[in-house]
Amino acid sequence: MASRLYEVLGVKFYGLRNKRENFICYRYSKLCQLLPVTPFKQLSRSKQQLNPAHQELKDTGFISKFEWIENGKNDWLIYYWPGERARKEMKDNRVKQLYFNEDHYLTGSDDTNEDLNIRDQQESDHNDDLINHLVNLNVSKITAARLIKKYNHEVIKDWVRAIDFTNAENKAAYLVKAIKENWQLPEEYLKEKENIAGREEDRKTRISHEKKRAEETERKREENLKLEQIYQSFATEKQKEIDQEAENRLDTFWKSQLKKERSKGKLSKILQATLEEKRREIIKEWIHNKKINFTFGFSSYR
Repeated sequence: MASRLYEVLGVKFYGLRNKRENFICYRYSKLCQLLPVTPFKQLSRSKQQLNPAHQELKDTGFISKFEWIENGKNDWLIYYWPGERARKEMKDNRVKQLYFNEDHYLTGSDDTNEDLNIRDQQESDHNDDLINHLVNLNVSKITAARLIKKYNHEVIKDWVRAIDFTNAENKAAYLVKAIKENWQLPEEYLKEKENIAGREEDRKTRISHEKKRAEETERKREENLKLEQIYQSFATEKQKEIDQEAENRLDTFWKSQLKKERSKGKLSKILQATLEEKRREIIKEWIHNKKINFTFGFSSYR
């Protein structure tokens, strides 16, 4: 941020040579747009954001001091005084001019003499969808093709999405310059990107858990079906033996409930389900202990 601030301030300091003022002033919101960073609404957060860069420039002698002044709600004026280093650079005429020719990037401003045919490029050198995204943001097609050919596609995709998190008045010019000079992405965009990544990870985890639950439910259903088939294949005496063992394994509450419901001549669904679960439990144990011999596709029952 300090190097970017150096570039922005250097241009303005250069203009002080023929003026009476010995300082320059930027609105905080405008400066955030130029850097670019996401502006904060609290003065304390804004100072926390920029003052480390301010102090670095002061320590290197580029500015002699800086000052924050209130300028309406959620915005402030920041005054800068050039330091010895800035004065020397102005004297030596070594201040780097900030090039920001907005018109060059607008749709319809393509140079017809440019020897660049997008169709002749190899597939790896461009991406039609990405070019269209840039053109939709008012970047010229020639410039979009150059960006796709020269710069990292992921960086371009990030800036296509991040441009709406800036206060840029001319999004096309801002976007192209940000990509070319490898500007830091807006903090709010990075936070949103992180949140989206987190939500996507949560979604994948949830889907994975739901899939496992569904698989386990289906496995359990198939197992219960096979156990019921085994039960039905037994003779009546063996079934009665299993039923009696199931009743014996009920806890005190369910034994009492069984007695009450039998006296009424009908068992509730929940009690029937409890007895059936005990019955399946017994069959699996007996197969495992070889008390009953059954290889009816139950090699998984151990």
